[in-house]
Amino acid sequence: MVDARTHTGDDPCRAAGAENGTWIRAARPVEPDAISHAVLSRTCVAELVDRVGPGPIGWAVEVAGGMAQSILAVIPELGVDGFVQEMRKGCEAVAVQTVAALARENFDLDAVLSPEVFAGPAEAVIRGVGIEHILRSIQVAHTYAHHQFVEAASHSLPPEERFAALRLISERLFAITDLLSSRMAAEFSRVQAAWLTTSAAVRMELVDDILSGAEVSSERATRVLEYDLTRRHTALVVWVADAAQPGPGVLESTAAQVLRASGHSAALVLPIGRRRVWAWGSTVRGNAPPPSIGSYEPTVGVQVAAGLPGAGVSGFRTSHGQALEAARIGMASKQPRRVWDYGDVDMLTMLTHRDDVARQFVRRELGDLAAPGEAAGVLRATLKCYLDNERSLNAAAGALHVARNTVAYRVGRAEALRGRGVGDRRMQLQAALALVEEFGDEFAVTNADA
Repeated sequence: MVDARTHTGDDPCRAAGAENGTWIRAARPVEPDAISHAVLSRTCVAELVDRVGPGPIGWAVEVAGGMAQSILAVIPELGVDGFVQEMRKGCEAVAVQTVAALARENFDLDAVLSPEVFAGPAEAVIRGVGIEHILRSIQVAHTYAHHQFVEAASHSLPPEERFAALRLISERLFAITDLLSSRMAAEFSRVQAAWLTTSAAVRMELVDDILSGAEVSSERATRVLEYDLTRRHTALVVWVADAAQPGPGVLESTAAQVLRASGHSAALVLPIGRRRVWAWGSTVRGNAPPPSIGSYEPTVGVQVAAGLPGAGVSGFRTSHGQALEAARIGMASKQPRRVWDYGDVDMLTMLTHRDDVARQFVRRELGDLAAPGEAAGVLRATLKCYLDNERSLNAAAGALHVARNTVAYRVGRAEALRGRGVGDRRMQLQAALALVEEFGDEFAVTNADA
């Protein structure tokens, strides 16, 4: 196999280098706003957009999403909190950097394998994911990515140029896969050796047993975790929204501060890799529920999700599951807030368990009112406020700081765009408006619409 980093000469692949740059630069995503779904840092994405253009990078973000979905479909063991987020970042880092590399003649393999790609092993070790699953995931991702790149080149290039382009794609993707597999295995071994010597490993194993429903002695749990499972618990998930590494102890201290501020007298805090923390706070059973965490404002860049209080071991598990669901909403939301209470987003968690179904629902309920752009957004916001205020024009006008007649006009325009009155399927209408408000107007765009 030709070394993809140093390939030169008169080979047909070399001759097609300029054309390859042309076809990859012509790639476009299915969803116009695909870049908004990127999970890498804004700085990284913006730099790549400047070099290659928004179309190819948006396409790469979509390819990365497909890679992650393919991995989870084949290896469901990887769908665990903490690891799945890092896996998506790794897929995206490889996809966007590969696109950037194919857009120019010189191919730097080390640049494609950026640090974001190797964040997964730390999460995998802590979550009990085996190296065999990671290596298998690389193969699954390679198969999916190869198909997508080949399809894109085949659609863009004339028949006489396809062979050279397809050969180049295969060489470079196989080079990436080969080096990624060896480096990932080495990083996994290094992280695992370090992790197994820590007390955190013992605590994490015990917590996993508790969350899975295994029988665990209360006395042993209290001794190992230094935390009483018989009390009333509120679970947290604390994470950083960007790919940047938080400072040492920032997430752990944030979790402890949130729990103290909301009246919890004891805390269990467990780091889940480098950018995520699970935590529980407890109060004496029978006491009134502790205050909401909503009043706490974490450090910029840090986000907090909380479950509802629950008693005993079952409450420990249930509150944690709710915190994970609230975190899922928080990671996808377009809203600027940094605290996510399950009690505030429980409906959204239920509505979005099937993302594709939720998107179709929004489009069906809102019709043309789901259109992108500021004008439609103002109409949706006004209509939601109007419905939230029990269809009171005066109350909505006061909340929006506009005239009563302005609200009436906007509601009328919204009804016209929707094609139905606000009283028709009102509950569904409010749910659809809530989804678009939370996740942005691109949430209403489905693949079929694009």
